[in-house]
Amino acid sequence: MIFALLPLAGLNLWRRNRQRTLLTVLAVTTATMVFSAVMVIPFAMTAIVNRADAVPRLAVTNRAAVRRGLPESYYGRIVGLPGVVAVNRMSWFGGIYDDVSHQFPSMGIDADNPDVVWPEYAINHDLVNRFKSTKNGAIVGIATLRRFRWRIGDQVALHQPSIPITLTFRVLGTINSGPDLTVFLFRRDYLEDAMHQPGFTSMLWVRCASMGDASLLAATIDEMFHNSSSETRTETEKAFMAQMVAKFSPIADVVQGIGLSAVLAIALAVLNAASMTVRERTREIAVLKSLGFTSGQILWETAVENGMMALLGGTIGVAVAATALDQVRGFVPSFGPLLSFGIPAPVMAAGLAVAVAVGLAAGILPVIRATHSTVLEGLRRIA
Repeated sequence: MIFALLPLAGLNLWRRNRQRTLLTVLAVTTATMVFSAVMVIPFAMTAIVNRADAVPRLAVTNRAAVRRGLPESYYGRIVGLPGVVAVNRMSWFGGIYDDVSHQFPSMGIDADNPDVVWPEYAINHDLVNRFKSTKNGAIVGIATLRRFRWRIGDQVALHQPSIPITLTFRVLGTINSGPDLTVFLFRRDYLEDAMHQPGFTSMLWVRCASMGDASLLAATIDEMFHNSSSETRTETEKAFMAQMVAKFSPIADVVQGIGLSAVLAIALAVLNAASMTVRERTREIAVLKSLGFTSGQILWETAVENGMMALLGGTIGVAVAATALDQVRGFVPSFGPLLSFGIPAPVMAAGLAVAVAVGLAAGILPVIRATHSTVLEGLRRIA
């Protein structure tokens, strides 16, 4: 039945108020675009935490406060534990590029095993070898690279005003996959030499042989440094990332609230436009009923007609949102890595579903009343 009604629905769309049709499509486009953009945030928050559970990895930090760091001697004691595949020391830098608003996650790491500790970043062996041989080399997330229009081989200076210190890096390659495409990784020994402060690290990342080993190692590491001057807190990366992502929850909730309110307002505007269209077509509906069309057939025709408009508007909205988010990846530091994913397929599908739902509801609800009128009542009304 649906396919049989497509020609009639297309004809009605062509001959009706074209300006209103265009505005309705644009309204659905806007609603879908806003919905897709705001729903990326909760999806990314969940995806970051879930992906962190894919690799058996532990985060070891100072129990008193992460910013206090850990003695470098902890590295040698942990790396020899059974079940430990690799350990990487990480020092937070938090450098500023050329303006205080141009800040992104910048960390110093050990150059010998980033591909082993973080396999999800897909850092190839050639890049790792160049990283090992270039003391001021940096591996940059593709979102940050595009944000500042850097290219491979560029010299980039980052300033940390609290120390103060300025380091110049050479971009060696990019990170094109993984949980954070805004990250800026460089060699930890380069930072140590510049600060003349060897023997200190912000945290340790421990790659374990299996998830079972991870839970046992967490307890072993904390017990090993119990009652020391720098007691440790060892947790799975999933637990660690959940705490980090939770910091973005308040602003994410505000953005989602504003976005969903806008979607609701647009949906009501679409419903109003559909009501005006149905009121103008009351006599047409009466004629269709006099020709033998049932109320169900008229409802189906209206549903197909509005579904076509909604699908068109939804497709355009998802495409615009995907293009826009791809262009602004890494441009909003307040959201950290949450906008570095673009629009995932599930969010696109949800956006199209919302568009079709808004279109069908706006098209069917007003026409139900019209189909309940008698033929005589419909013909008496002035369009």
